[in-house]
Amino acid sequence: MADSDFVKSLNMPPVEDIVKTIQAAVGIPTISGNEKKLVLQLSKIATELGCNKAYSDKMGNLIVEVAVGTGIGPKVVLTGHLDTVSATESEWDSDTKPFSGAVKNGKIYGRGVADMKGALCSMIYASAALKKLPKNFSGKIYVVGTVIEELFEGVAFLEALKDIRPDYIIVGESSDGKINLGQRGRAEILITVYGEPQHASTGRKVVNAIEQVAYVIDSFHRWYHSPADPVLGKRNIVPTDIKIPLGGGGGLDGRGGNSTVPNKVEITYDVRTLVGDTQETVLDLMRNNLEPTVALGRQKYPQLNDPTIEFASESITTYTGIVIKQPKFAPAWRTSNKSDIYLKAHAGIQKVGQKGLKTGAYSFCTDGSAISKYRELFPEDKTEIIGYGPGSERMAHTVNESMEIENIRKVYHGYAGIVSELLKKL
Repeated sequence: MADSDFVKSLNMPPVEDIVKTIQAAVGIPTISGNEKKLVLQLSKIATELGCNKAYSDKMGNLIVEVAVGTGIGPKVVLTGHLDTVSATESEWDSDTKPFSGAVKNGKIYGRGVADMKGALCSMIYASAALKKLPKNFSGKIYVVGTVIEELFEGVAFLEALKDIRPDYIIVGESSDGKINLGQRGRAEILITVYGEPQHASTGRKVVNAIEQVAYVIDSFHRWYHSPADPVLGKRNIVPTDIKIPLGGGGGLDGRGGNSTVPNKVEITYDVRTLVGDTQETVLDLMRNNLEPTVALGRQKYPQLNDPTIEFASESITTYTGIVIKQPKFAPAWRTSNKSDIYLKAHAGIQKVGQKGLKTGAYSFCTDGSAISKYRELFPEDKTEIIGYGPGSERMAHTVNESMEIENIRKVYHGYAGIVSELLKKL
């Protein structure tokens, strides 16, 4: 596809330069909490490209700042996370190892290529190129590379937003080149069911916590029916883990087995939430949906202890030493297709010569969840948000994770077109 006159006017670096930067970034493993080396490398590259500032904040987020024109005008944030999930090298093909950044058949391979070092590197190059915009464009661009997103979507990003106070946000998670108008949120719920720790020979005369789990699963798998959001779709309530915790059974390891009915079992649920869902409403939803099942259990076993329902929590220390510990909850968000950011994004995509723009929504959770808390903190701000990124959602967290180089080039130009429209003087 030929470059548009607008792209030619910026004399943007070729996509091959971005591919080399992505390869170097992929070569640095960045499990959550270990992003510092990549922050330093990308800061150096941003400075070499002529960006005004490149630094890290107290959370360890990478912040790249580019002033366009006088620098007075809208503030635009492009964001992607620096951290990745782990990769087991033996599971990958020999010529596409997870930290190799191998290029094969028009694709670049490696852990984090799609999720989401490809987008982040493209954002830095596009932002640097926009310094060449003529004087009828003005404002500031910030590329924010966030830490610990894989564990806490939006938490580190929120800290960057509080300092920047942007007008527009573009989340660079893979969107197949579509403009995404929202995402479902995520809640991780821990349900603990209780039994009577007696010899298994008692049969079903006692409450068996493992069997109670089957009824819990049935409550959500069979009986729960979610309303449908026209953009985001339905809530998902899916079990992701089940275990007899240490001390919950009679086996030699303190868990199950050894002819003993366990006294408790924990089951974890992943809930994909809709706009308006809060921590309180999610817990109410889980309790209310489970209550009919629990009521039947009480009829059969008067001695039944009610299950406990709570948010799972996790703790991590950022590489800067900030300790984060909180419930696993990130809210949903949605943007109107009549919003200023969407209309200007549409115009920007057309400006770089791309036709047939499609819209959609993320099925997974992103750092965009920070917008909900940000709006609570700064209700006077009218910050708008969309998603737009190279590659496919389906590639995230996969073996032989990859992205088409042509798709990187397309979205790289798309970032330039969209941001330029957002910075255009009226």
